[in-house]
Amino acid sequence: MDKQMQSMHEMRNKLLAARTPEERSRLMTEQMKLMQGGMDMMGGMGMGGMRGMGPMGAASAPMDMNTRQQMMEKRMEMMQSMMQMMMDRMHMQAPATK
Repeated sequence: MDKQMQSMHEMRNKLLAARTPEERSRLMTEQMKLMQGGMDMMGGMGMGGMRGMGPMGAASAPMDMNTRQQMMEKRMEMMQSMMQMMMDRMHMQAPATK
């Protein structure tokens, strides 16, 4: 999950630094794929999925509360990052106003 967050952060920086519409368009396509990967990852992290997963996905006893809290915080951070990326996209795609 940390690697996914880092990738999303780097993509946002690239998009903000893009100078041409063509470059922005290409990066937005990559960004959508990256966000889809993040959504797929979070889909596997639902409350039920968090309950019985141990190291490397092995079935184990339910997570302790501290570990569960950390997982939820990471999930929220990822969701916030994706929302920011969507807001950036909307801003970049909006027609310029005079």
